[in-house]
Amino acid sequence: MTQTAPSREPTRAPARGPALPDVPGPGETARRAWRWLRRMSTAIWLLFALAAASVVATFVPQEPVIPTTVADWRAGVEGPGPEVSAVFDALGLYDVYGSTWFAVIVVLLFVSLTGCLIPRWRAFLRDARRPPPRGRGLARLRSSTTLRTDLDPEAALDAVEAGLAKRRYRRRRLAGPETASGLPQVAAERGRWREGGSLLFHASFYLLLVGIVVAQGFGFVGQVNVAEGQAFTDTRVSYDVADPGRFFELADHAGFALRLDEFELAFFEDGTPERFISEVTVLEDGEEVRTGERVAVNERLEHAGMHVYQMRFGMAPRLEVRAGDDALFANQVMLGQGEANTWTGVAKVSSADPQIALEILLVPDFALDDDGEPISAGPAPREPRLFANLWVGDLGLERPLPATQFDRDGGQRVDTVELGEGESAALLGGALEVAFPELTMWSGFQVAHQPGRGILLAAGVLVLVGLVPSLYAYRRRIWAEARPVPGGSEVTVAGVALQRVEAFDDAYAELVSEVTDALDAVERTPGESHEEEQQG
Repeated sequence: MTQTAPSREPTRAPARGPALPDVPGPGETARRAWRWLRRMSTAIWLLFALAAASVVATFVPQEPVIPTTVADWRAGVEGPGPEVSAVFDALGLYDVYGSTWFAVIVVLLFVSLTGCLIPRWRAFLRDARRPPPRGRGLARLRSSTTLRTDLDPEAALDAVEAGLAKRRYRRRRLAGPETASGLPQVAAERGRWREGGSLLFHASFYLLLVGIVVAQGFGFVGQVNVAEGQAFTDTRVSYDVADPGRFFELADHAGFALRLDEFELAFFEDGTPERFISEVTVLEDGEEVRTGERVAVNERLEHAGMHVYQMRFGMAPRLEVRAGDDALFANQVMLGQGEANTWTGVAKVSSADPQIALEILLVPDFALDDDGEPISAGPAPREPRLFANLWVGDLGLERPLPATQFDRDGGQRVDTVELGEGESAALLGGALEVAFPELTMWSGFQVAHQPGRGILLAAGVLVLVGLVPSLYAYRRRIWAEARPVPGGSEVTVAGVALQRVEAFDDAYAELVSEVTDALDAVERTPGESHEEEQQG
């Protein structure tokens, strides 16, 4: 009886779905992020991001600096409109340097630079401690010369080593058992500071960022205009413009007072200022602590950690306005530069109803042109003449308008007056009297607290110190070994350059020439051997 074997069907593998990608765990993710941060390309991209953020802060008004402009942009009075302004607010573009994303970029940049620089510095210091390597196969190198000398091998190597020392090579003397050829050898190396210069150059940027962060975070810059005889106090409300750092508090102001005693002004013949110098007095708690101090261009005053610089100047006529026996106004009016050596401004006389203001034009050196029109013959106040328009009405003086502005639409010009220095005149039929007792000057100061200046200076020095070796130094190695021969020795001098081969060829030729003179040697012809000489 025949038995049929059961049929066997091939076994099918179970159906599989699409392969899932490997998902790294937290540890692997952290290692990948660290490797990414340690790349120099990452640091460059982060620097580019910081530069882009700075450009944005240049074109978009920053709330800590000019809050009124930011308020106008948000309200749609100025700028791209309230919808775009809302986007700017959401992105933090109205306070770029105080935004979270800017702080994240700065922190990542510091971490990236630290991760880049520390391993390179460790490798450089480790390499700098390593002695010059021994040479082998010197005759096969492109730059190789063999010399014959009457000196014994040790004396010949002493002469070669002296020449290398003169050229500031790091040297290492090797005995015969320490070399591959079994011959005594001098190994020398120079140019390791090329890498050191590159590291200093990159470290300077790190230090530069530290200085910028310190200056921006803890610094302060303020501007204020002060008329002669007046003073300002180093408090936040005294400054016309204030730009405090993120961490500069109100209590950090020194609180001293600075009084402008006298302002000296001189002009060149072409009308440009020759010098303008402020003579000031420093007061603390009402007591004069420094008198006769000068503040001029490139001549600052330093007090209590604050630096006072001379920025600008202007003219400030003293005006007095009276209504009968009542003094409505008695003060100096700081004017701004107008056209053709003139100065303009506004004296806000009275904010009571009706409001009164004087629109002022000061001609410092009064003269008449060919048409009989008043002009200023020069910028110096030789013959000052003041012209004023009297405005009355709802001028908006109760609102916080800039010192040189008022609302002309709400009032009307009712009278005009012309005064020389020391003169007075009646307005509105004698209802008002305006006097111009004297012409004084005002000085514009910039007051700054700059804690990062020393760090920035050190960074600038490091840039120069690191740039020179990274541009001009190059790695090269020199070896010399001496073989004893009858009547003296045979010295092989060979070298190799790791950078700037063309420059090395010239330096190598000079070195060989000096060594030849020092050994009183002759160059052996290639292919010649001392066995052939003995046979001859």
